[in-house]
Amino acid sequence: MFSTLKNKIITLVISLLIILTIGLMALFKVNQGQIALLKSDLATSEQNREYLERDLTSITNELEVAELDKIKLRESLTLLAKTFSERELNRAEIKKDFAVSNKKLLQIFDGTTDEKTISWGAANIPNDISRVLEHSAKCANRYRNKDSLCVPSSGTDKQMFGSGVLQPNKPRTF
Repeated sequence: MFSTLKNKIITLVISLLIILTIGLMALFKVNQGQIALLKSDLATSEQNREYLERDLTSITNELEVAELDKIKLRESLTLLAKTFSERELNRAEIKKDFAVSNKKLLQIFDGTTDEKTISWGAANIPNDISRVLEHSAKCANRYRNKDSLCVPSSGTDKQMFGSGVLQPNKPRTF
């Protein structure tokens, strides 16, 4: 009986060891799966961290460029404000000078009795001279300095033939 009981206990211990081994193997497999899952999560998070670092670097660079642009724009704004104020001062000075010149001219024409001066003041400006003056005024504006009316696209060194401007005994033509 003792041997039967002993055999039963040995069988029970062996069975428990087998069950325990199977349980440990199952637990080991589950742990291996969890470890593999954690490794893949770690790799993914490392990759995401690298992407975030790259994004952070590029955003930082863009912010630095934007700050430099902002500084340049502020400098341009102050220069533009200074230019506009100078322009307005010059414009006011020109208007004042024009008013003074116009007043003096009117005094000359109103106070004169000379027939030549009166007829010269009453004469119309020829259209050609008016166009030349208008063209000069337009081209004096620095913003039109690249206008094709003000700057010829190409020049020529060839002599002009048949020009009535420089021929003797003929009136000048424009």
